[in-house]
Amino acid sequence: MKKLVLIGLFAGLYTSVNAQADKHFSMFAETPVSLNPAAAGMHPGAIQLFTNFRMQWLTASDNPFRTIAASAEGRFFDQGNGHLGTGVAFYNDLAGDGLYQVNEVRIPINYAISLSRTQYLSIGIQPGFYQRTLTSDNLTWESQWTGIAFNTATEANEALLNENLNVSLFDMGAGIYWFGDISKNTKITLGLSGQHLTKQDLNFFGNEDELFRKLTFHGQAEFKRQNSNLSYVPAFYTFFQGPNREFIFGSNFKYQLRGASIHTGYFDEVSLSFGAYYRVGDALMANVIFDMAGFSVGAAYDLNISGLTVATNGVGAMEFFLRYRLNFGGRSLANPRIH
Repeated sequence: MKKLVLIGLFAGLYTSVNAQADKHFSMFAETPVSLNPAAAGMHPGAIQLFTNFRMQWLTASDNPFRTIAASAEGRFFDQGNGHLGTGVAFYNDLAGDGLYQVNEVRIPINYAISLSRTQYLSIGIQPGFYQRTLTSDNLTWESQWTGIAFNTATEANEALLNENLNVSLFDMGAGIYWFGDISKNTKITLGLSGQHLTKQDLNFFGNEDELFRKLTFHGQAEFKRQNSNLSYVPAFYTFFQGPNREFIFGSNFKYQLRGASIHTGYFDEVSLSFGAYYRVGDALMANVIFDMAGFSVGAAYDLNISGLTVATNGVGAMEFFLRYRLNFGGRSLANPRIH
């Protein structure tokens, strides 16, 4: 009974307050364009295709939270002293018995200036489409409880009953991103972005309930050991969105199985990476990533350590990603690993 109460309480909080908190992924550093439009095209190669899938709270709900994201981005008109970055990104989140769903389509556009041979500064904007839907005919209500089970044939006297609710709105984001080699063995990226800048009204019934603006700060580095195949790749991510806060930090440990050639660079490299991260107050996360000749695959697992463990038994989330980068024989950015 205690477990059911906790699940119900959390579901209620999610749909009221935390519904305004955006998606989060454990392997956030593998696709920075999801955090910042200024990061589009800031990767090795000319084109990057990416998709990931996350399933959360499998043991706490018969309908686990499922998140899918995909993006295609590239670098264009690259003359060496600057380039245009753009693409398209899609995101879908599906949660709970009410099939509460958030869909986003975003178009990041940026221009990056070459500060030196190995350093770039990019500024970008991100117009987009934001949609929320709720299928209320899948829900059961307290007044439908017979003492033994829920009877959906009983009148619930709820305004939401048998309604499919939908809100569709224009969205806008912007950001700044710095990318560069500090030395032969040290590489760093830093980004700052704002999302939902239009602060659109998202209430299903037309009452004032605006989507909170979101401020994101993120970064990653790579420190390669001298005369070694081992690199440390720490990263962090934090956002502020109304009353919601999130902070993640940790590091991957990358071992180079085969080095890049002088002629093709990144696209000959083969590496295996293991990572450990902490989402403050919520979860411990572990991942493994394999990179080979522009193709990457990764998997992560979240161990829930918050008060919700009574309901989840510690099972937080599973996450997977696939990425492919194409070069088309063009110039590749000097930074081969961090994103």
